[in-house]
Amino acid sequence: MRVRWSRGVLAASTTLLLAVLGACSSGGTSSDGPSPTSSTSPSASATTSSPDRDAYVALGDSFTAGPGIDPQSTDAGLCQRSNANWPALVATTLDRDLTDVSCTGATTTDLAATVASGAVPRDTGLVTVSAGGNDGSLFVALIRACATGSSTCRAYVSDELPGVLDQTTADLADLLGSVRGDAPDADVVLVGYPRIMPTTGTCPEVRIPAADVSSVVTAEAALDAALASAADRAGVRYVSLRTASEGHDACAGDAAWTNGTSPTPGDGIVFHPNARGMQAVADVVAAAVR
Repeated sequence: MRVRWSRGVLAASTTLLLAVLGACSSGGTSSDGPSPTSSTSPSASATTSSPDRDAYVALGDSFTAGPGIDPQSTDAGLCQRSNANWPALVATTLDRDLTDVSCTGATTTDLAATVASGAVPRDTGLVTVSAGGNDGSLFVALIRACATGSSTCRAYVSDELPGVLDQTTADLADLLGSVRGDAPDADVVLVGYPRIMPTTGTCPEVRIPAADVSSVVTAEAALDAALASAADRAGVRYVSLRTASEGHDACAGDAAWTNGTSPTPGDGIVFHPNARGMQAVADVVAAAVR
């Protein structure tokens, strides 16, 4: 495997979700975090009639980049990209030549700008995309609302989330269409998110009241459905992680694929995949694209 890391300058915050939880418990407020800026991406190659089946481009946010997972790339800037994230593991498994432009903090709009700058050469053979959780500050807004209390949580999920997801679906479909336009012969795959919350119950690692767990689970499932809809609109494959990650939520102890509020140093950040989760996602994605 040959891995080419693309330098990125999208802003990130590895402590944002903890700050949100702390602010909610103390009655304070928290911002939605820094706004990502543009990233520098490889120039598009000369047009060609056949794809380079070894060439693989990965686009995604922090659930793809792997902030806090050792070893971190030394040239990823504020993107906080791990050399052991799931695209790197997929590239190793499939013997692909990876250009990783995933970036912590990226929204679908940010990734569209990255694609527009030439991140996906025409002869690319495989493109994976994973995004949507940062759109409309979805994840942060959800955690803030559901750590505050049941009425706030239910109101966000029923009243605000649908509009956010409608826009995310449209933006993702456009992004995927742009990728297909830039690399018409590539295998383009949209990848979902692993579970954070258990199906029922709660635990100290998530700090969400038991009465609000069902609302968070509903929101996670709604995001998954929105991603599936975007993939369908764009005519690309969707790899959902909902089934595979069941029982591997942040409350699952040694079986968890995502961290709770007390991650082990070097093994990811709060409410994000750990190294075990990255390997598990890589296994699912690699099996889907073989």
